[in-house]
Order: sequence, then structure tokens, then C-alpha cells
Amino acid sequence: MALKMIVAEDEQSFREGILTLVDWKLYGIEIAGEAENGRQALEMIINDPPDLLLTDIRMPHLNGLDLIREAKAAGLEFRSVLLTGYNEFEYAKEAIKLGVSDYLLKPCMPHDIVRVILELKQKIEDSENEDKALSDLNRSWNRNIHLLKNQILSQWIQQPLMPLENRQSVLREVGMGLLPGPVQVGIIRIDSSNGPNAAASKRDLELIRYALLNITDETLQPLYGGNLEVFRHGGEMLWIGNYPDHMTHEAVEGAMKKLQLNLEAYLKLSISISISSAQRSVDTAHIGYQEAIEAMEARFYQGRGGIFFYAGQGKPQAAKSSILEDPFLQRIEKELLIALQNEQYELAVDAIEASMSHIRNNSGYSKAEVHLRSTSLILELQKFARERKVASIEWQDSFVNWIEQIPNMETLDDCSVVLQKIVQSIVEAVSNQKSLHRTVSATIELIKQRYNTNLTLELAAKETFVSNSYLSSLFKQELGVNFLDYLHQYRVERSKELLRQSYKIYAVSKLVGYQEERHFSSTFKKWTGLTPRQYQKNYNAE
Repeated sequence: MALKMIVAEDEQSFREGILTLVDWKLYGIEIAGEAENGRQALEMIINDPPDLLLTDIRMPHLNGLDLIREAKAAGLEFRSVLLTGYNEFEYAKEAIKLGVSDYLLKPCMPHDIVRVILELKQKIEDSENEDKALSDLNRSWNRNIHLLKNQILSQWIQQPLMPLENRQSVLREVGMGLLPGPVQVGIIRIDSSNGPNAAASKRDLELIRYALLNITDETLQPLYGGNLEVFRHGGEMLWIGNYPDHMTHEAVEGAMKKLQLNLEAYLKLSISISISSAQRSVDTAHIGYQEAIEAMEARFYQGRGGIFFYAGQGKPQAAKSSILEDPFLQRIEKELLIALQNEQYELAVDAIEASMSHIRNNSGYSKAEVHLRSTSLILELQKFARERKVASIEWQDSFVNWIEQIPNMETLDDCSVVLQKIVQSIVEAVSNQKSLHRTVSATIELIKQRYNTNLTLELAAKETFVSNSYLSSLFKQELGVNFLDYLHQYRVERSKELLRQSYKIYAVSKLVGYQEERHFSSTFKKWTGLTPRQYQKNYNAE
């Protein structure tokens, strides 16, 4: 399948290099036009909409971001790649909003451009194939009355009652299981993995969601006296149920815990739930929906698997200033970069922990703001790594994956793990160029020999004839990670070998040193983005 691409670059030599040094037809790419400024590129896009846009940020008349914004405002859809420089992070927030697919740092080689464009081409082709499969699935749903109910309820949670609208009569006409009177709105969010190897395809996820809705309906029917509708809104799972006068907070919480247990037992799913206060009727369902969304925001700080009730006025006050202007974070991130430059890796690790602790204690920051701050720090670390030449090309490429992951980080702990991994990778790259401290080397050998036992920091310190605090500090300084995290990561790597051999999860847990399967699963997911079961399923599917 040939895709059309427009190249917008004001530097003539660089633009001509992109067009002449690569045989784009060989890769199934048709150059639909080349532009030397943003205004010219916009005219091309409007006259002949492309599939791909490769554009510089800084151009005369119209910069790259304004070009994308105006083209999309005209209703045009395409994938875009930005050509950018180190000092242009101020555009990152706007680029994320505009859905920019990737970045290329100038100067870059032709093979770097080809790699990014071909990856994007593959995503477009995969998306079109999956969309076709999904459209086939959706056609079968059109024969079912549930789709009509779903559309009506989705509309009601998005907008207030319209003039002359009579929702009570609609309830009767389509046979909904709701009565006039108070209602409660709830949201179910699957605690999904964020890694690039998500265990379920889009089609699998559709089937999972369908089963989830059925189990939710069956589980919550008793709570709402049978007056309940479970439905989808985009990728979200919701319900609206009549709120009886005698309902208690304890009864609702008990039903939600039962729902979590049922979904874990039947679908192997972990879910988070948020619940609104009682609303007057379906006429104000949109208020209940907004309350449930607001309640779900607590999940970012409190973690997955929770049950979150709307707190009303008890919600924390929003931060007064932007997270990018937070003086504590500005200072601590400068200290982090200085510590890395001076090879004081213990201080670097402590700085990451301090910044995450500060954000947690000032949880008025929204998830989007934390994502933005994390992306800003990653770009600074990327710049540091490239300037110091401490990484291979393959390792540099991983930054692209980390930056892509950030907008999908579901919790603050996820962000923390990503930042820890980056700092750890920088330290490892430097450490590979020099000998480790003999105490650290001895401890690593001890971990290799006894990782499957109840090994602790205290035991390791005793074996190497040093204090607990000294060993912990030494690990951070030499490896960019504390002793326990290194131990967990080593166990996870060993467990992957066993999972690939189709061992049972509980058996793998014991074999790598965990007494409880739940502890093993949560640790595995923390350091890989997947549960052990998802990892095993992915490997078997290859």
C-alpha cells in the first residue's frame, strides 16, 4: 500500500537530501509535495491531503505546530513527524496535544528518517486492518437493541437535558431497566499494561469488554434492585443504577469489591472503580458522570485497583502555579543533572525519589501536568546522555519509547519507574566502562547464587562485611539502583526464562524467591509493564 507524504523544510539542502538520498517509492511512499515554508505546505495539504507529514518546527510564515493545528482544524487527518532541536522543548506540550506521532532531532541521517517513517507506515497499515476487523464486529452489534441503549446513555452522560426532551418516555420506549428517581453513575477502568507488547489485540479487547459488561450487570443487579443499565462510552465501561433510599455506603463498597473479585476470577482482570453521588434522575446523569471522572483522578496518586467515591468539596485544591514552574522540582532536577555529571549516582537516584515524593505530597497537580514534567525531564536526560556519549544507538532509541509511554502512564508510580529506569540505564552505560567496586561485585555474585532464597539487604551486608546503609548507598552510587530493586529486577529476568518454558505462575513465583504469587505478579508488572500471564501469553503467541 502506497502512502502519500509531504515534506516541509525551509533549509533547501536538507530538504533536497531527504527527497533525493532516499528511494521513497521503494518503501511504498509517494512524495505528494515539498514545501519551503508552512503556508505553502498548508495549501498542499488542503488541496491534496497526505497520509504523512514530515515537517520542521521552525519555518517562515507558519511554524510546524501551527501548520498541523490549522490543517487539523480544517478537518484533515494525517500522521505527523517533527524535525526538532534540543532547545525546542517548549513546543512539546503543544505537540502532544496535536497528536504528533514522533520526533527526529536535527541533524539526522537519512536512515533515521526512513526508520521513523516506515514505523509510522506500519502503524497506519496495522490500524487500518484492525479498524476493518472492528467494523465487522460493530456491524453485528447494530442488530442488537443494546447498541441503541448504549448510544442513548452515552448521549445523556455528555450533555444536560435539552428543551422538550423527555428522558422518562425514552426509558419506556426502548425498555431500559431504569425507573424515574435518583440514580448513581459509575466508571470501570481496566488496569491495563502500558508496554508496547500489550497482551490483547483490539479484537480481543472488544470481547473482554463485552464479557466485562455482562459480569458487571449480573454482579450489580442486586445492589440496584434490578434497575440498572451497563454500557460503553468510547473505551470506558459505565453503569447507571437507580439509587434506593435505603442504600448505604457500606453496601455500595461491598458490591464493588465483589465485582472486582468476580472480574479477577473470570477474566483475570484488575479494575479500578469510581462512583458518583446520588443524582436527581437520568436528567442529570451528566453531572454524575463528571463526578465519577473526578473521583477516578485519585487513581493516579493512590494506584490501581481502588474504589473511589466522589468526595465533593473534600477534593484537594488544585496547584496554584504550573508544575513546570515548581521551584522545588526545578531545583531538584538541576541537582539530578549535576549529580549525573559528577558521577554521584546515589544523589541522582535520591533526586528522582525526592521529586516523586514532592509531587505525591502536592497532589493538586493533574495527571497531564505530571506527564508533561516527566517528559521535560526525560528530554533533559536524553540531551545529557547524547552530549556525554554514554549510550549506544540502540539505547538512545529507547528514549523514544519512554517518551511515547509517558502520556499513557496510569499512576505516579508508573512515571517513577520509567524515570528510575532511565537514570539506571545512564549509570549502567557509564559503569560498563569501568570496574565495579569489589563489594558491589561480591554482592551481585551473592544475588546470582541466592536470588531464589529469602535474601535481604541485612543478609547481603553481613556476607560482605559492611553495614546495611553502606551497601545500599554503594549500590546506588555504582549501579543507579538500590539493592532491593536490583534484586527484584534480577529475579524478574530469571522468571522470564521459566515463563517462556510454560511453567505455572505460582511455581515460577516460588522458584525465583517469592513466597506469594501476588507479590511476584505486582513486582513483575512494575519492572516490565506486563503481568506474568500477559508476558507468557505474548511469548506463546509469537
